[in-house]
Amino acid sequence: MNLQKLQVFLSLCDTLNYTETAERLYTSQGNVSKQIMALEKELGASLFHRNRRHIAITKEGQVVKKYAEMILANHQKMMNDLSQMKEDNASKLVLHGVPSMPFYAIIFEIAGFKKRHRQFEVKVEEEEADILLENLLKQKCDIIFARQFTSKLPQNVETITIDRDRWVVVLPSTHHLADRNSINLEELSDEKFLQLSEQTQLMQPFLELCHAYHFDPEVTYKGNRINLIIDFIENDLGISLMMEKMVLPFDNKEIVFIPLDITKDSEMILMKLKQNQSAAVQKFWQEMQEKYKKKD
Repeated sequence: MNLQKLQVFLSLCDTLNYTETAERLYTSQGNVSKQIMALEKELGASLFHRNRRHIAITKEGQVVKKYAEMILANHQKMMNDLSQMKEDNASKLVLHGVPSMPFYAIIFEIAGFKKRHRQFEVKVEEEEADILLENLLKQKCDIIFARQFTSKLPQNVETITIDRDRWVVVLPSTHHLADRNSINLEELSDEKFLQLSEQTQLMQPFLELCHAYHFDPEVTYKGNRINLIIDFIENDLGISLMMEKMVLPFDNKEIVFIPLDITKDSEMILMKLKQNQSAAVQKFWQEMQEKYKKKD
């Protein structure tokens, strides 16, 4: 038996809804169902009554729930106790962030924190967006800096919004829409798109935007290098939907970037586990809260 199955089981006990559980755990409904069935097979017990519209926990499930809560609580206590024994960790802050960190305020904040608190060791690592939350939940880092389009996060995670960004259309300067102040996405339905890949977590929001305007975009290139996509656009090989602050450093290129006429922005947020009590983490978090919570 592994802890992940128990975590999925307890989340489903709480929501009694496969869709909500999948959203909470950042996984698919199919994976939730697979984990529950595997746990039932391992225990030799039916944990939920199921029908087309509703599920309910069985008597056997109630028993398993009681012990699963104890197991996970004891596991968490063990991890916390071990963490407290490592005194060096109290003065260390490990932050993982998206590769586009340099475009946002986080770099300035990290540099300022290091200058103000030389007693703390600050380590920053770049990671692809699709594994950042997993790294945080597995305690591979103390804080992550990520892009967020929705407010749905695990209950043991707290956040601070420190920056915002908006969608823009990136076009070659010779494009027939290049002189516009804003663009309706429906006008781009026949264009060829050059997009950042799924690893950046911008592909799915891009597709959802297009689908909201009732078309499937023709994506002729996907990759993780913004500069390469900009070069392609400059050479009239297609267009792209990107976040504005990621494009600003390329304003010397033969391109233009024009806002979409929508209000759906993205938030650039810091996330940490609520139980992380490291001195360095707590100090950094306090300073970010004092500065940015006032702006919300």
